[in-house]
Amino acid sequence: MRAGGEPFLLHLIFQRHGIAPDEVYNKEERFKRFMYASMMLQLEEEEKARKASERAAARR
Repeated sequence: MRAGGEPFLLHLIFQRHGIAPDEVYNKEERFKRFMYASMMLQLEEEEKARKASERAAARR
């Protein structure tokens, strides 16, 4: 999955956590930054797990 930017993060936060974009927009800037960073960290961890799974499958 390749995408980025604030709209993409808002979409993921809404889809995964049920927090509507307007709720995110209405938060203080520091809380928005935290939410975006948290989502990015989760995506990075999922990508690492996916790659590890692919490597394990290739070894079989």
